[in-house]
Amino acid sequence: MLVERSDDLCGNHTWSFHQTDVPEHARFWFDPLVTSRWSGYRVTFPGLSRRVAIPYATISSAGLRAATWGRTMPSSGPHGSRPLVVLTGTRCDILSTSRLRCGDQPEIECGVVIDCRGRAASAEPSGGVGYQSFIGHEYRTGRRWPATEPTVMHVREDQSGGFEFLYELPFGDDHVLLEYTRFHEEPGCDAARAEEFISARLAEAGVSSMELIRTERGCLPMPYATRPRQDRSVLAGGYAGGWYHAATGYSMPLAIRFADLVARSRPDRVVGEVQKAAARDALRRGFARFLNRLLFCLVMPDDRWKVFRRFYRVLPEDRIARFYGHRFNAVDAARIILGRPPTKLAPLRFARSFFPLSSAGFT
Repeated sequence: MLVERSDDLCGNHTWSFHQTDVPEHARFWFDPLVTSRWSGYRVTFPGLSRRVAIPYATISSAGLRAATWGRTMPSSGPHGSRPLVVLTGTRCDILSTSRLRCGDQPEIECGVVIDCRGRAASAEPSGGVGYQSFIGHEYRTGRRWPATEPTVMHVREDQSGGFEFLYELPFGDDHVLLEYTRFHEEPGCDAARAEEFISARLAEAGVSSMELIRTERGCLPMPYATRPRQDRSVLAGGYAGGWYHAATGYSMPLAIRFADLVARSRPDRVVGEVQKAAARDALRRGFARFLNRLLFCLVMPDDRWKVFRRFYRVLPEDRIARFYGHRFNAVDAARIILGRPPTKLAPLRFARSFFPLSSAGFT
């Protein structure tokens, strides 16, 4: 049973990922969800333009919603699985790993309860989190779009407002998503700034008349403080359970891993298997948070883009794939952080970030 507090499933999102993020054994159930694929993507910075030949892909809310509702129908396949029960617009109170209450109905006993409602950013320790915020517009352009592959980061030289860039996904000849993204200590985007970036790209592409299909916006916490011990009486997925890449905001690699682990485990063993998997990944999770601490506490805002330029300048594609897929090793981690740092650093602010009483108001 899937219980959703909103009136419909899957929200209004675009989930992108590297195809190398998907384990081979998960492709049979995951690949049908993919709505767009590309053989690679570009990044452009002042002084650097690179094509990364790692296949890239996207899942849409509409596609995931249709696939989920499709599971509510009786299965005619060889496994004959029972149909999924979906409740929308329903409040759910989780009482334990095997009991819940939906609205005012009696308690429900089940094999295992998984809490994927997320976690409020405000629940992080004060001063212990940065943010990746974005506003994206999806268009029909009325003319052929000039790019056939995504641009994951198009970075301007002027970074006086902090690290910001344009993200571009061409879905077809005249169909594109343009998304303004900002890394900052404060959540949220300036809508006027987003319009400026997006309008500039449309003008550059020669588009003067377009149809706005939809708008998406979001704010991804990028924590760097040590998280409080998770309540082990509840099995949590997603952000609440740490099943996301803290240093990139990409959730798909660990979401796939979590879903596959849950599906392959017996209900009475799911909690233990998830906890063991999280423990095995603890060093990678800690390193990703350390990168966030370096980015938000050590490097000054107008110099942060240089961290990402160096990442794409020095790392070969196999290391990039392992990093985004949350499969990086100690040598990969060393290659990411060892090298000439940006010129504008704040070592005192970095030191203070380790002390919660000082971190909330440092400058």
